[in-house]
Amino acid sequence: MKKYLPLIIVLILALFVRVFRISEAPARLTHDEMSIGYNAYSLIKTGKDEWGETLPLSFQAFGDYKLPGYIYATIPFISILGLNAFSLKLPSIISGIIIIVFAYFITQKISGNKYTALITALVLAFNPWSIHLSRMAFESNLALALFIGGIFFALTVFEKQTSKKNLILAGVLFSLSAYTYVAFKLTSLISLLLLSALNVKNKANFKKTLFVWAGFLLLLIPLLPQLLGKAGSARFAQVSVFNDTGIEAKVIEQRNFCFLQNPNVLPKVCKILFNKYGYLLEKVSTNYLSFLLPSFLFLDGDKLEYLNDPDFAQFLIIFLPFYLIGLYKLATQKEKSSFFILGVFFISPLASALAGPPQIVRGSALLPIITILIGLGVASFFDLIKQQSIKNITVVAAGAIFVFAFTQYFISYQFIYSARSENYIYPLDKRTVEYLNSKESEFDTIYISDHFPDAHILLAFSNKIDPTYYRENVVRPTSDKFGFSHPTKLGKYEFGDIPWHDLLCRDQNKTLFVTFNDELPKEWLVQDHLHLIKDFSGVHTQVEFIDLYKVREYLSKNKLLEATCRK
Repeated sequence: MKKYLPLIIVLILALFVRVFRISEAPARLTHDEMSIGYNAYSLIKTGKDEWGETLPLSFQAFGDYKLPGYIYATIPFISILGLNAFSLKLPSIISGIIIIVFAYFITQKISGNKYTALITALVLAFNPWSIHLSRMAFESNLALALFIGGIFFALTVFEKQTSKKNLILAGVLFSLSAYTYVAFKLTSLISLLLLSALNVKNKANFKKTLFVWAGFLLLLIPLLPQLLGKAGSARFAQVSVFNDTGIEAKVIEQRNFCFLQNPNVLPKVCKILFNKYGYLLEKVSTNYLSFLLPSFLFLDGDKLEYLNDPDFAQFLIIFLPFYLIGLYKLATQKEKSSFFILGVFFISPLASALAGPPQIVRGSALLPIITILIGLGVASFFDLIKQQSIKNITVVAAGAIFVFAFTQYFISYQFIYSARSENYIYPLDKRTVEYLNSKESEFDTIYISDHFPDAHILLAFSNKIDPTYYRENVVRPTSDKFGFSHPTKLGKYEFGDIPWHDLLCRDQNKTLFVTFNDELPKEWLVQDHLHLIKDFSGVHTQVEFIDLYKVREYLSKNKLLEATCRK
């Protein structure tokens, strides 16, 4: 225990930065997080998901067919703590700690140095990318914990003395990661193929890899119908670059210009030069390389604001030179275990590249590998300093810079980003639910504009709506061309894009209209017609609740209703 005391201290600090103000930063749950939580809640209460499927291995949800790993992982926590943001995020928080532990031991395996391993753990504990993933209920963070565990046990293939149980466990963990997040289906499979390729000439080691494959395939068999069916391909089809209509439009445009310039010769040449597959290769290559370049990792970061504080990249910029040093260090090591980690480094961005530009959720497998590279780089740098006094001064200076840089990030994340990005996380919060609950009995219909997507899941999650009632009262349209299906009604709540004018004039029901912009003329909205929810600053309106029944009465009293409804 004593020899792991430094690691334990790092883990305690890592846990602190992952749970401190967890309810305030991020300020809200995404609709995907609420969907995960409510489906777990539905399983607890009824043994069925929101669609009425009994203990499914694929959750249709919004039509995105979520994998089962995270949903089932939340069940123990929701059962004990109830359906809330903290119980929903606990698997991700724990996963963030597990990832640090495995990264520590992997670094120790390939470097043979516990101090290098401790540097890796320290960097990962205070890493913006890891902190953000761990503070949200991301399926990818749990999948990453399983995947990095699989990597750790897979490394025992290269050891003379190893346990078959460890090898099978490696395969099981790879398989579980594929059950948890879609990107790891590809990442785990290619990692296993790489492991086999590295050992194909060594019969003893190759036999060991068969045990890894056994664990992987045995557990994956129940998932095969889902992998090969609609559910397995739905999410990939929704996000894949192969369905990017812009590429096809670009090819047609290029060929049309060729025809207009010279209709006899150029079209034949351009048909070869300008084609869909060439542009696809270019796009995937650009996406892939962008993920590995320092500009994304250390300078720009993910551009989706719900995934990243836009003022910071995925790693603190002070680690940029050590990333490059560590990459060189790993590439020049001759051990096959190092080649395997290097191979995983190049495999990890592929799933993200097939879906679009770099994104920290789809490419999360890269996170611990880059951190390991930084750990190797930092250790190699300090090894170059021979004079102990200079080394001590350098360590203190580097530590001070690190503390300053991290504190700047953490304060921004906790108090600036959390307020500024709340609408990017989700445009509605608990204040909306509280107001609707207080007014629900006063109205026949509550119509929520589709400016607020999937508001039904906010109501279901926040109000802990009985799953049986939910299934009996939810109304869904047929799926759209992407496979998504968004409810249009839940009890007296309706959701859609009907404009206020039609709602005002279509019937005499008492209707509460929930929107976000100034849709009705201000002179119609006297005090008891309108309720507003402002943002954190108290200046900008986030939600408007308009009592259309009282607006209709006002217009009728002032002889404006008939003229308004004729427009």
